[in-house]
Amino acid sequence: MENRLSLSISLPFVAGTALGAALPVCDWGACAALTAVAGCLVMLACGRRRDRILLVLLLFSLGLFCYSSRAADLAGFPVGAGSEVMVHVRGRIDDIPFGHGTTAPLLRALMTGDRSGLDRQTVTMFRRSGASHLLALSGLHLGIIALFLRCLLTALGNSRPARIVRATVLVGFCLAYTVGCGASPSLLRALLFIILQQIAALSPGRRSSPADRLCIAATVQLAFDPMAIGSVAFQLSYMAMLGIVFIAPRLEAWYPSTRLSARIDPVRWIWKAASLALSCQLTTAPLVWLRFGSLPRYFLLTNLLAMPLCELLLPLGIVTLALTSPFPHSELDPDSVLIRATDALSTLFLQVLRIIADL
Repeated sequence: MENRLSLSISLPFVAGTALGAALPVCDWGACAALTAVAGCLVMLACGRRRDRILLVLLLFSLGLFCYSSRAADLAGFPVGAGSEVMVHVRGRIDDIPFGHGTTAPLLRALMTGDRSGLDRQTVTMFRRSGASHLLALSGLHLGIIALFLRCLLTALGNSRPARIVRATVLVGFCLAYTVGCGASPSLLRALLFIILQQIAALSPGRRSSPADRLCIAATVQLAFDPMAIGSVAFQLSYMAMLGIVFIAPRLEAWYPSTRLSARIDPVRWIWKAASLALSCQLTTAPLVWLRFGSLPRYFLLTNLLAMPLCELLLPLGIVTLALTSPFPHSELDPDSVLIRATDALSTLFLQVLRIIADL
């Protein structure tokens, strides 16, 4: 199998890191000694049948060693300047003269993770409808933004220089957004996934599957920040991606083949959306129940009805912010097409969530 190498490297390392987080005391010296012994054994057994077992032991002990040494504390992201940028962005969102008072707070929550402007009723509505994850910046938000940017940058063409420029702009913007929003574990996972995806796209002679990229992203992220293994955001992000990578394609394949393409077959689109929702729920439900003691009842309705609106609202909000930011508040027209469209889509999005929450 093409994913066997990445899995055999990633799984022992992640397991070692997880064991370090689970142990009440993880001694740095003992972990270093175990890693050294495993490394010596691998070198002595090189080329023999049991060297794979010893390599798994080495990777496991390396994960344990990374957690015990807390090496990632020396390589933190400088988020101060990015935070100042996000404060400016939130101020510019507030300056846009939306007709509805809920639009600006909603955009601040979806685009910057600041939900201080949302009232308690709105937050409760998100929770009851199973859409609370939309209020916390995650790989979903970065994925929507990356897809939007990728569509915009298709105008550059498909030559190799154009693809290099497109990948550089895409990765640079996603990196700036991730740092500006605090570099949460779920955002970092999505950023690593995007970087690996762009590297694979620029290396046509090398095969790379989503499972490979997921394993490499987990290994790299935990190597730099082993403490992230205890974060709920990290756990939910990778559990959701496990469902998307390994379960969703199999569920989607159950749809019978037709002459219609996926772009013009609405039933296929609904089936694909439902497959993604079910696969994510299957892999994250045990963790959600363990951590929070509850499960969203209407997650499928939320993903089929509200998620497409969110995927439209976030890019539309970015365009509205980008085209209105150069102008002072007094020069903005509340009746402009962009502002009215953003207002209408935001209102529709909240209304759909309200209906689902009241079921």
